[in-house]
Amino acid sequence: MAINRSWATEGLRSFSNRPRPVPTRFWIISLASIFILALLFVGHRSDSLPSIPGLNKDPEPEKAQPPPPAPESADPPKGPAKGYDPEEFDVGEDGLKIWVPPHMDALVHGVHASDGVKRKPTYPLDPFPQTPMTSPVEDNRPRPWLGAVICSAWDIKRRMLIRYTWMKMFKDVPMDQRFVISNPGPDWRAVIQQENATYGDMIVLDHLHEDDFTANTVKTVEFYRWLSEKSPVKYEFVSKMDTDLWVNARAYWDRQVLPRLDVTRSADGNTVTGYKANVNHTTIGQFYYDNYHRTAFPHGAIYTVTWDIVALLPKLQDKHHIIAGEDVTMAWLLIKGHQKVTMAVLTQEEKFEFDHKDTRPGERTPWARKGTDVTSSWHAMYGSEILAIHQLKKDDDWLMVAACFDEKGIKEMPPYPEKEPEDKGEKPGYPRPFWTQIPNDFWETDVDGTLLCNGIWKLEPGVGRDMKKKEGG
Repeated sequence: MAINRSWATEGLRSFSNRPRPVPTRFWIISLASIFILALLFVGHRSDSLPSIPGLNKDPEPEKAQPPPPAPESADPPKGPAKGYDPEEFDVGEDGLKIWVPPHMDALVHGVHASDGVKRKPTYPLDPFPQTPMTSPVEDNRPRPWLGAVICSAWDIKRRMLIRYTWMKMFKDVPMDQRFVISNPGPDWRAVIQQENATYGDMIVLDHLHEDDFTANTVKTVEFYRWLSEKSPVKYEFVSKMDTDLWVNARAYWDRQVLPRLDVTRSADGNTVTGYKANVNHTTIGQFYYDNYHRTAFPHGAIYTVTWDIVALLPKLQDKHHIIAGEDVTMAWLLIKGHQKVTMAVLTQEEKFEFDHKDTRPGERTPWARKGTDVTSSWHAMYGSEILAIHQLKKDDDWLMVAACFDEKGIKEMPPYPEKEPEDKGEKPGYPRPFWTQIPNDFWETDVDGTLLCNGIWKLEPGVGRDMKKKEGG
């Protein structure tokens, strides 16, 4: 131990007699100077390395960015839109309020629009080859109705399910059937080309990136732009649909589209030679309201518009540059354009969100249990009025629903079992439709006596705020 202590003592003494070390600050400054000089040298001599902002002489050009937010709002406030004060409204010559969209940073599936437009593209937008268009039924019948499913380029499985269920089942309905995708990038080009060469039913918006933010903001408006500028057919009605929506196209045509068309026939009266819409600026859909954005609009799972709306919305977008959820975008553009639109309302029996908890206990069926509430926005299948069923995200649910239809439309609902098994599952909640939340001050009476909502949505004559047509109306 003594030897060890002596060694330690001598070591400390010798260390204390050494020259004082260079201060740490000196080394930090020296190393930082050398690092900066190296960066300057590399930035000057090498064009192959990544661009260093402010140092490289010729930085790489920036990639194309998504559309800018509304130009009149450089810094829109985040958070829910505030309530409208009736005293804030200007009044037009007709005595009606002059509406403007709320001043806010729109929220799109949890992402603020101001943040979404800053995202970086992950692949180049090379021009996509010309898209062929074919018809599943090779006849010369006029088709005034376009049914377009907005989908991801990568969702091939769901497209196949749709092609071989309701699209094939209702192939003789006078409707062109299409899928609308954005540019999937060079890695997927060959796959999409082969799919479209086989089916000829895909529209590729090659100036848009394929991502969730684009799909839920500008994709529908840009689809309308494609139709206005490039479509070989001018349709009387265009339906926008989601991939998790089943549409009873037979009944939708018979009850919603055909009554709004004038039909021309051959001289002998045996052949239909054409159709012409007998309404204009009309939307067919389910009325919806979003309290966060303080806006009323047709629910995006499916809505149908006349061709004049298809042509109008891209022009309004070029002028106002709205970036919001695609349903809200439509409403805000119409508000800014002061364009009234007739809203032909679908009821909760006709269009609803599928609630698996409302199905019959003990059965593998999409039919509703006894005591279901078809006035709710969420329930299972009931009756014969069904036009569209949303929220069929699971393939099993989709196929169960498909089995309840044939080429004539919906099959007869089976009777309830004499004795239902004990229900051990979660009970349905039957939420109220969102249109019931529309504030009172959103409603006015238009000059023609019809109800007007949000300054743009005209209910059909005789339809009240309960979305029901009054007797004799």
